[in-house]
Amino acid sequence: MRSRRNSGVGFVVEMAPLETGHVSPALRLVDPLGDRVGPSPELFDQLGLYLRAVRNHRGWSMAEIASATRIRKDYLSAIENGDMSALPSRPFALGYVRAYAKALGLDGELALARFKQEHPELHEPLRAPIGVKHEQEQTRPVVTMAVGGLIAAVVVWNVVQRVLSLTDPPQPTSAADHLLDTPPPPPPKTNGAFTLGAPTAPPPEATTPAPYVTPGLEAVIGPMTQAAKVEAGGLDELTPGTPFETRAAVYGVPPSTPSVIIQARKSALLVVRRPDHQVYFAHQLKAGEALRAPTGKGLVLDVTEPLAFYAFGPSGLITALSTPQTSIEKLAADGAAMGAARASANQAATQPPAAPGPGGL
Repeated sequence: MRSRRNSGVGFVVEMAPLETGHVSPALRLVDPLGDRVGPSPELFDQLGLYLRAVRNHRGWSMAEIASATRIRKDYLSAIENGDMSALPSRPFALGYVRAYAKALGLDGELALARFKQEHPELHEPLRAPIGVKHEQEQTRPVVTMAVGGLIAAVVVWNVVQRVLSLTDPPQPTSAADHLLDTPPPPPPKTNGAFTLGAPTAPPPEATTPAPYVTPGLEAVIGPMTQAAKVEAGGLDELTPGTPFETRAAVYGVPPSTPSVIIQARKSALLVVRRPDHQVYFAHQLKAGEALRAPTGKGLVLDVTEPLAFYAFGPSGLITALSTPQTSIEKLAADGAAMGAARASANQAATQPPAAPGPGGL
């Protein structure tokens, strides 16, 4: 801020331009062809305002973002409003900003760098969780006084016992007392030779029986164990043609509608867009959950973790996604080609060999 004298009027205050920091252009939204779309981050002096503009541009509500990111709506509103007092401790706030930006299709690290620039760390102590009272400072003097009193009591007791032992008069001794003071003779010496026998078997009641498994329970435990393994991070590996197996909820059109099934191999965000880039489906799928995406609609998959999803067709597994943007129509065409090739191979394998000609042997 600077002030200069204006002739005949007084002082005029000049405000310095607001420093919004340097923002990389990579923070902007891009469409599948690489063109920049949506609001520009340079037009917003706060990251929260830019995130709100991107969310409105995509047509998502706060409830949809909260469901996709597993973050409370009041925390997301605090990020958009730049209200640090409504957020938990700084490590949690940084994680929320990164997750929010990634859910909108932005670079989480660039968004986090701008958030740190707007809200630098002030080395303030971590805030206690909500509902926890600071009782440690109140009880510390009481505990100190109790420990000090116990130590003083032990010292006084030892001093009193010492004084009483010094003031007691000596007692007369007799011959019997001298006999009692004589130490007993040592026990007779032995050579100490001994042998050890072979270890014996444990008694029958000490053995552990084999665990009992209820008949028919393996069919229920198997899929649950496999789903838990995938949820823990160990991605299953299926071969092309493997039939689709329902592990959890299946969203989308009915099974009778021509469609491509997209199944999550682990917990990940699945976004499906129409040809006009409007959102058709957006949900944080758990491991095993799937979506039946109809064909003939021009839908496009837009995911941040392609390897977290499988694509199934009528002939079984088509492939695992490998690119962030994948067309449903392309997956359907690949599935149809795979099914035709498999049918042709089966027909060739089952066709009997041709009979030899008249001149053949």
